[in-house]
Amino acid sequence: MEAFNASSSQHALLTAAREPISDEAIGYLGVVFKLIVNPTLELLGTCANIINMAVFYKMGLADGVTQNFFILSFSDLLFTAIALLNSLTYILQTNVYAGREVYVEMIHLASYLSATFPQTFSLVTTAVIAVVRCCCVAMPLRVKYLITARRQLAAILFFSASALCMLLYAFTPLRVIYIYNERVNSSLPMFVELRWYAYTLFTNIFFYIGFIIVIICVIILTISLNQSSKFREKSSSGGTSTSGSDGAGQTKEGRKEARVVKTVVFLCVIFILCYLPTMIFTLFGQIEPEFSATGFYRNANTFFLMLLVSSMMINANVNIVVYYLYNSRYRSVLLAMFGAKQQQ
Repeated sequence: MEAFNASSSQHALLTAAREPISDEAIGYLGVVFKLIVNPTLELLGTCANIINMAVFYKMGLADGVTQNFFILSFSDLLFTAIALLNSLTYILQTNVYAGREVYVEMIHLASYLSATFPQTFSLVTTAVIAVVRCCCVAMPLRVKYLITARRQLAAILFFSASALCMLLYAFTPLRVIYIYNERVNSSLPMFVELRWYAYTLFTNIFFYIGFIIVIICVIILTISLNQSSKFREKSSSGGTSTSGSDGAGQTKEGRKEARVVKTVVFLCVIFILCYLPTMIFTLFGQIEPEFSATGFYRNANTFFLMLLVSSMMINANVNIVVYYLYNSRYRSVLLAMFGAKQQQ
């Protein structure tokens, strides 16, 4: 037993020596990210997606593209709002109640788990938007009749409902127990009996599949965008001749389609870049067992988790910029809502 205690002490010293981020540094980083950066991004994301929803609603939801952008804004709104609630309860619990308020802790834990639902909803919507736009490129004449706005909505609801059922299966046996915490001299709630293996397996598989689908769609759309750009250059230089109003109409329609494709490509690229750290985090956790909450690299793990939240919130924030730059209808409606005049 003494030998075990001695080896444990050596193990602890080795852990402290190898840890790339000190406890003091992670404390300061926690203040910066958990109290300033992430709550700010969550608040901005909530406001931005409320604006997005209002603009797309005024534009009309009969069009499949506008409908899907509205749904994506709604899912991002839910995600940022729940994340903001999680941050606010954390701030209250650590800075106001000194970790002793039971109901605040309960809300904090519940919001942490429930954020998975809108996050999955957002992934499904992004994947559907990308796949639909790829189908428009592959079958431009038939897609209008085959993939209607209602069918796109049905696809989003079907896959989101399937994901919801799997998550509910993982959360169904959940129970709350109260454990006494000597540090705060209070009994605090803790969630137990969650099917963590099923939850982790499902979320990893679901996100990897969605991630790969979005990447493939971005490659296809980028190639299509380059080809259409070259075709328009040849047309404008006289390589192809189209007479009168037909040529003007085709050019206008082509430019409109190109703007839609650019919007989708930028949304997907931002999604990929912002969720790439999450994919790397899960992969590295599988390769290096000590990269965990209690392993050698526990502080690095904590820091990476804070960065993941920031990157996800950035994804939910910057979509409004893409819509404004590449969607002329969105821009005109947004400016009209705020009483500004669009420059010609």
